[in-house]
Formats: sequence, C-alpha cells, structure tokens
Amino acid sequence: MSVPVVFDSNVWEYIADEAKRASAPPAVQALHARITTQAITPFFFEGIVNLEAIPKTARKAYLQSYRPAITITVDNKVESQSRGTPPSDLPEYLEATVEKAAALGFRFVHLPRIGAPRDPLADKYKASETLALQDRINRSFECLRYIESLGCGKGALMAMLNDPQKGLVTAIQDDPITEKKLAKGVAEWMDGDALAATYGYGFEYFCTNDKGAGAGTSSILHPSNRTLYAQKYNVKIVTPEELIAILTAAT
Repeated sequence: MSVPVVFDSNVWEYIADEAKRASAPPAVQALHARITTQAITPFFFEGIVNLEAIPKTARKAYLQSYRPAITITVDNKVESQSRGTPPSDLPEYLEATVEKAAALGFRFVHLPRIGAPRDPLADKYKASETLALQDRINRSFECLRYIESLGCGKGALMAMLNDPQKGLVTAIQDDPITEKKLAKGVAEWMDGDALAATYGYGFEYFCTNDKGAGAGTSSILHPSNRTLYAQKYNVKIVTPEELIAILTAAT
C-alpha cells in the first residue's frame, strides 16, 4: 500500500529538481525512488504557490493592498462579482519545479481560508479528497485552532502586529512591522497551515529538514510545539532519513 506523505519545500524541491537531487543526500534519492515506484504518494502544501511564492521583500506591500475575490449568488445565480487581487506571479524556477513535481505525482493539499489568494496551479494539481469534504475541513480547522492557541501558525504573525483585532489586512495597513519580520511571520503561518492540512487529509507523515533547532517558541516546528502537535494528532514530523528508516522497517 502506498504511503501518503506531505513534503516541505526543503525536501520536495530536492526530489523534483534533478540537478538538486543529483547532489542530495541518499535519503532524498531513496524517497524519489519510492515515489517513482508508487510506494509513496507525494503531496505538498498549496502555500508554496500562494503567499510563500511572493518575494519576502514584497509580502508586506501585497498584503497591504490585498482585496479578496467576492461572488454573491442568489438561487444559484451570480448577482455580483469582484475579481479581487490576483495571485502574485510565480518565479519561473518555482513554476517549472512544481510542474516537475506534478509529473512525479505530487498534488497540493488545501486549507480553504475564506478570501485567501490561490494560484491556479494549486487547483490544477489539487489533491483528491481522502475524506468527506466537510470532515476534512472540520479536521483542518480544529487542528488549526489548536496550533494558533499555542501562539504558532497565523497566530504568530498576528501577535507581531500592533492591532491584530482589526484583522490581518486592515491591521497591516499602518503597522511599522519590517518586511523581514513580516516575511518570518508569513513563513510561520504557512508552516502552521501545512501541518493543519496534513492532519485534515488524514495523513500520517510530514517530511521536513527543518528540525526547529533555531526556531523560537512561536514556531510550530519548535521541538516543544511539534511534540505537542504530534502527540495530539498522531502526525509524525520526520526528516528524509527518519522517513526512509520507518518505511524500510515496515517492509
């Protein structure tokens, strides 16, 4: 039976990009082999083509001017529609590498935040539902609330702002937060959403090279927080080497 695994950016790019894979550690090459033989069913989180795709120095300006797309329907008839702010253009390398990953079988797991930006690639390569849609959404957001209760995920970003009660876009309008600090907050947000989505889909493994050794306590990947998350949701956060060892022992 194929094992579903959600891969972090610091792993999936090395699996998908043949140039990076050639000099990658043996465990990464072993993961590629298991994916090509369908022993592993690979996934990645949609955030990599949404907010994480925006250059770090441009994230603040993008969020300050962001407007969600809105569609109003009555009796299944569209009454009004606004397009909102389009997704940021993807860097050529990222788009090409996502296509390579998709050719290997990678699909995007989603966490449907209302009004959030979404690149068309996230829908083009959307993962099939493993559970009933509402069950998946309920699981994802229950987990998300727990992650944010720890001060992690989007909660870490909101805590950086002076007036978080206004909501992200409004709060960030006049906030003096630096681009560097905001970029870090967005990264923490995406890590939290990725782990919530992993649980939401019912998957057991999240593979990352980020051991959280240098992360602050606002990171869900900080050793203390990842332990709480793993114990509560039975999702294993593993390195490529740990994942290969687990899968090898099971065969």
